Amino acid sequence: MTAEKIIGCSMLGVGILLMIFASFQIILTFTGKARPIKIFESAPKENLQNDTNNLDMSNPDKLLEQIIDPSVINQMLNLMVYYFIMQFVLGLGYKLASLGVQMIRPLKISIDKNQLTSLLESNKTNIS
Repeated sequence: MTAEKIIGCSMLGVGILLMIFASFQIILTFTGKARPIKIFESAPKENLQNDTNNLDMSNPDKLLEQIIDPSVINQMLNLMVYYFIMQFVLGLGYKLASLGVQMIRPLKISIDKNQLTSLLESNKTNIS
């Protein structure tokens, strides 16, 4: 077995393992059996009452924080970032596996001798 085929097989194996790992991590995270990486942290909420009487309509920046709990927003952001990271890992695994398959497969080129000589003769007559 040549070195090119050994490298191709190892790239194929690593690529498949990366794709399996990323797929299982995405499935486990979205089913709730695993937690995503915490990139965004939520600050503790100052006012724990969440009724419509306490809404401050004068400040639109604070209005979203009063309507939606910041921990929910941070959890959604963490899930999105985790999903994009795992999609990157899936893509990397796919590229590695595809390169590995291309290295394993032999490259065969077949040229018909009659066609080659006729092409060379036609080029000679066109030049002169």
